[in-house]
Amino acid sequence: MHIVHVELSGKGVLISIGVLAFVLAVLALVWLVLNPAVAIGIGIGLVLLVRGLIVLFSPAK
Repeated sequence: MHIVHVELSGKGVLISIGVLAFVLAVLALVWLVLNPAVAIGIGIGLVLLVRGLIVLFSPAK
């Protein structure tokens, strides 16, 4: 089994938190303006996209 070691700097963590806050703000705006179902669908799509990218770039088992 391969071990992947990832180091994040303080700036990397801050950028990650900022991106997460931005995505949540956009989903909240979509929830309020359009429809809760649309916001939930976009959220599920983003989760599936991130999970797919993690699987794509993770080492083979």
